[in-house]
Parts: sequence; C-alpha cells; structure tokens
Amino acid sequence: MLKIFDLKVGDRARIKEIHAGRELKHRMKSFGLYNGVEFEVRNFSLGKNTVELQVGNSFVALRKGEMQKIEIEKI
Repeated sequence: MLKIFDLKVGDRARIKEIHAGRELKHRMKSFGLYNGVEFEVRNFSLGKNTVELQVGNSFVALRKGEMQKIEIEKI
C-alpha cells in the first residue's frame, strides 16, 4: 500500500482510499482531498513530518498522521 510519504517532491499521485473516521474524511474533503483526486507533492518538511500538496489551484498541508491514512497510486 503506497502512502504520500513514499513519494518525492514533484511526484504526482491519485487518492485511492482514505482510511479515516467520518470527521477527518469530511475535513479532508473540505480541502479537496477525496477518492480519485490527483495531486502533486510540492514540499516535505525535514523528516517528512508534514507535506505540502497542490490540489488543482490550491495548496494543502498535511501532518504525518494524516498522510498515513491516505492510500494512493502514483501517476
């Protein structure tokens, strides 16, 4: 199962599944993150504890715990 922290800066991927509770799924959906959405990795913090993603014209930051709940496929 591939996760966001397995990617490198500049990689593009598609969300396959978000393995989280309803509240976190709703929060991610408000950021534009849901099944089938494509994104690009823009930057990681040291140790890959946070990530900046570009989703369409928006930028979204996620913490490591949130990244671990998102199953992806590289494109």
